[in-house]
Amino acid sequence: MKRNKIYIAITGQIASGKSSFSNLLKQRDENFLVLDADDQIKELYKRGAVLYDILVNEFGNNILNEKHNISKKKLREFVLLDDKNREKLNSLTHSVILKNMVNIAKNSDKKVVFFQIPLLNESIKYLEKLITLDEVWNIDASEDIRFKRLLQRKNITPDIARKLMSIQTEFEDENYDVLTVENNGSLDELDKKIDLFVENGILKDVVDESFFIRKKPNEEVYNFNEDKEENIENKDLEKQTPIINEPVLLTDEDLLNEEMLKDINKDKEKNDNLMCEKNEEEDLEQTKKVPMPSLDNDLEQTKVIDLKNVDFSAYSKNNSSENIKKDLNDFFNKENKDSFEDENKYLDKDDLKKHSFQVIQNISNDEDEEKENKKGRKKKKKMSILKKFVITIITIVVILLVLFFASIAYGGKNYSLNYLDEIEKYSQEYKVDPKVVISVMKVESDFNPSAQSHTNAKGLMQIMPDTSKHIAKLLKLNPNSIDLNDPETNIQLGTYYLKYLMNNFHNMDTVFAAYNAGFGNVNNWLKDEKYSSDGVSLKNIPAQETKNYVKKVNKAIKAYEVLYGEKLPTKKKKGFSKFLNNTKNTIAYLFRNF
Repeated sequence: MKRNKIYIAITGQIASGKSSFSNLLKQRDENFLVLDADDQIKELYKRGAVLYDILVNEFGNNILNEKHNISKKKLREFVLLDDKNREKLNSLTHSVILKNMVNIAKNSDKKVVFFQIPLLNESIKYLEKLITLDEVWNIDASEDIRFKRLLQRKNITPDIARKLMSIQTEFEDENYDVLTVENNGSLDELDKKIDLFVENGILKDVVDESFFIRKKPNEEVYNFNEDKEENIENKDLEKQTPIINEPVLLTDEDLLNEEMLKDINKDKEKNDNLMCEKNEEEDLEQTKKVPMPSLDNDLEQTKVIDLKNVDFSAYSKNNSSENIKKDLNDFFNKENKDSFEDENKYLDKDDLKKHSFQVIQNISNDEDEEKENKKGRKKKKKMSILKKFVITIITIVVILLVLFFASIAYGGKNYSLNYLDEIEKYSQEYKVDPKVVISVMKVESDFNPSAQSHTNAKGLMQIMPDTSKHIAKLLKLNPNSIDLNDPETNIQLGTYYLKYLMNNFHNMDTVFAAYNAGFGNVNNWLKDEKYSSDGVSLKNIPAQETKNYVKKVNKAIKAYEVLYGEKLPTKKKKGFSKFLNNTKNTIAYLFRNF
């Protein structure tokens, strides 16, 4: 009997290049489906998903970031410090992740499925219960190169790198022929290793010749960073220097050439300095040979005329020496006199007085104007400060009024607290978020215990009679004694049914859709590529009523978190105390999220 699908596991130690290899593999053949365990973890770790509740209940809030999402960095540090915590984490997560991957693989129409699983030694036994693996492909790299790759990752110190390398062992199992290639070189070399796996394995007779026609890998897309830290954590760090994806490491020959190039540059720089010094010495020698002009010669050639020594006897006898000197003085003062006369147009004394007075008056007016300008600037500054103060006060008052009316509107009629004791009791028993229970109750019946829909759904959480019988069997209750109009009974069955859906669907929007439209309908939607691309979440809900229902429940959850905090209170508050509590929780919500 011919197998419909071929299942191959891709494994390898940390920083060996599994993610880069898987990304290259996706380009080769459209009939390949490559499922990455890290991608599944990212989806299943989301708040409200099944693994989120399991891990928070087990390890507490120490593994959460400021926005109360699971921090892979904190979780990694938490399990690195304690081997028991690491074993417990693996036991809690491996079964859920592998089951989800296998479900996606079986529901896909791809004939070749690859499972990228880092810790295959610890997962192989559970995986064998779900499917039969045809081959195991192992990506290997030397310890030095893996160590260098790890150090290039964010928040990885040498100690953490050594610890991560020590806790991951290479896959060994006598039941499998493991095909192994080394990844110590470039991305292009890694791409060629795919051919070796295919030519020596089960896919040799499956692919055609076009498979071996490779496209040049895009180095911006593929990287060796297998630790996919969530972007929500990095939003607080986006203002810092952006993280560069791990580049392809240079070969030993490249490093040698680089060192040789450095030596050549050093020698060249040294030779340039020697040539520069030699040229400077030659210039200095040439300068010494050039004759310098003599200052004494210049002084000898310069004729200095002193009027006292001038012989005026050549002038006419009628012209006395005093007259000649007077003429010379007049000649030397003529230029200054002419410029003064041109400027003042031979002003008389009265005009000069008027002109001087006008200049003084203008200076005085400028000083007065400057003083007025300074006063105006000070006045404007005071008005600006006063204006800002008034605007600030008005803004605070408006915000308080908005919060007040919001608390009345949402915390009063729209999103009130009802049946808190029953909700607290059964949400703890079945490990469901109380805000989810009260939000579903709000949307379903608006807290009316005797509500009944046109489809015969009854009670606070609008449970169908057939569904109640199924739940009663699971809870080992007498189906005939169930009264859906009884608040406590209805809340118990509804809360358990939410938990039942959470165990089968790993996305809370999918859970809410199943609560409204039914388990079977949502399961069929997940198998249809029109509505789901990964078999886990619904990218499009075909039923408009269900789509609106999911939006209403999410809106209610957010409203309850804004008004009452992250944890639902166990007692009601009234009056001004309720307003203060709602206002405090609203401000805290704004700080947490913005």
